[in-house]
Amino acid sequence: MPDTVLTEEALQFGEGGRLLGILTQAGVPPRNARELPVFVFLNAGLLHRVGPSRLHVCLARELAPMGFSSLRVDLAGTGDSPPRPGLTNQQSVAADYQEIMGVLEARLGRVPLVLAGLCSGADNSIRLSLKDPRVVGLVLLDPICFPDDGFRARAIIVKWRNLSRYIVGFKRRLKARTTPFGESWKRVDPLSLRDLPTKEQLRAAFESIREREGRVLSVFTQYAFHDYYNQAGQLSRVVGVEGYQQFCTELFWPEAGHTYALELHRRRLMDEIKNWAGGFIRP
Repeated sequence: MPDTVLTEEALQFGEGGRLLGILTQAGVPPRNARELPVFVFLNAGLLHRVGPSRLHVCLARELAPMGFSSLRVDLAGTGDSPPRPGLTNQQSVAADYQEIMGVLEARLGRVPLVLAGLCSGADNSIRLSLKDPRVVGLVLLDPICFPDDGFRARAIIVKWRNLSRYIVGFKRRLKARTTPFGESWKRVDPLSLRDLPTKEQLRAAFESIREREGRVLSVFTQYAFHDYYNQAGQLSRVVGVEGYQQFCTELFWPEAGHTYALELHRRRLMDEIKNWAGGFIRP
């Protein structure tokens, strides 16, 4: 898509042209284009490259005028990219990543990277950053976190403060007990559907970004609040990385939905990411 501000190009690459992605660049690249990191948007679950409510598309087009190139890609098995038979999820993602790096290096050279993803996209970003020294930034939307010392006490307080939610939950459990077998509704633990990194991998990812003098942005929504994160700063305490405040931004938005379905929340998120990305622009 030719434009005075940005250009977009569809890329079919990898073995047999397996993967499909959209490369977005500034119409007139800035002088420091080789110094700015390229954003790689990894899809979440079954969502394809556009992201939830076209979040990746909008972000790519708003980052381009700032000088940032980006690639939003369908990983194997999603969108327009066929699956890789016989591979585990982690093996498939690792193979995809090698081909993504290959096409970016061919087009843009060996540039620094920011990996960005929601949910399972955040999980993959954490693991991939460990093995690639080019990764100097992470944008993690509802990444995994682990309970800290006060997690359970806070969860109990939240439960009793919101009595209406507790009553609804009680009625749901009562209905499940009185409903004939096979007809009862069972809540699926959303974390069981994700291939989660370990606490050691999470900590190691943050340490590697610190050593590369990079930056991390983590945003938690009501999805995380319901299951594994219930206080701003919890991630900082869990990873326990020295100097966390100097290179990490941790936000807690319990009023926002997991997929940012409301335009108000998407706009807020995009503005936050753009402000955070501005930290990579040096005079």
